[in-house]
Amino acid sequence: MKLNELEVLQLLKDGLIEAAKVKGLKLTEQSFGSQRWRNSEKRVFYLHDYRNNLFDTSCSKKELGTGVEAVRSSAAMIFNLFGKKDFVLDNKKYTGIKYEEEFPAIIAEKGDSHNAHLDAVFHSSDNTEMYAIEAKLLEWKDSPKNLAKAYLDFERYLISGKERQTISAFFRTLIIEEQDRYGRYKHISERYDAIQMTIHALALYNHFLKYKDSKVKKLTLLNLVWKHDCDEYAKEEEEALAYIEKANAVFVPLFKHIGIDFSVKYSTFQDFKKRIDFTNDVERLEYLKRYEITVHSS
Repeated sequence: MKLNELEVLQLLKDGLIEAAKVKGLKLTEQSFGSQRWRNSEKRVFYLHDYRNNLFDTSCSKKELGTGVEAVRSSAAMIFNLFGKKDFVLDNKKYTGIKYEEEFPAIIAEKGDSHNAHLDAVFHSSDNTEMYAIEAKLLEWKDSPKNLAKAYLDFERYLISGKERQTISAFFRTLIIEEQDRYGRYKHISERYDAIQMTIHALALYNHFLKYKDSKVKKLTLLNLVWKHDCDEYAKEEEEALAYIEKANAVFVPLFKHIGIDFSVKYSTFQDFKKRIDFTNDVERLEYLKRYEITVHSS
């Protein structure tokens, strides 16, 4: 049976209520009902206290961004996966994780930079490898964002020469010429937010072009997506894999020129979690079962 959004949200909520017991916390219906959605049936999927949506409370609401009190929050999901301590991924130690990290994308109208926000960024213990993560829980069910026309304006770029022509041309392959009421160009994707990922790649390129003395030699821009069984997800994944092949063809040579082995990658939350060593954090692993729900296609 294929479930609608409210039914999926209910499963996520049930998973949270059960997982909270790992922490000795009892959540009831009274724990939910944010005033933000007071006129919506979705209010029952927002906690009054955002800390009840987290495995630990070592991160402030400001650090994790808006909406972290929602059971569908990708910011909460990614923080629950990593926390703030060092961890082992693929048998390698990573450290210094930061959330909602900003990187300059283009020059805004007032002369300062318009920043891309990555959900999480962390380095290997020797600082030679870096992951920059864009996480999605249910956001991929929403329509992808349209492209501000500033990204097609060479004068707004922080880089010069043929690089900006290459990237601007790539942006044009992701849109149609039709604009919305705000003057933004509409995306060609049905589900996958290729525009956002390209802005992230551009911002990371700007950063490392500026800080050429960085120790980072390998950089992965990872789209980490919570998966459930439905036709819409299959479409999103199909679009994602097609985009990544094209994006890597554009950005890998650019980063290689500045000495960085770069790649855009895609992984489900479920698969990526298996690559982390939870030997010394078994309670967290138990808590993460809150995200283990299955929705069957009809």
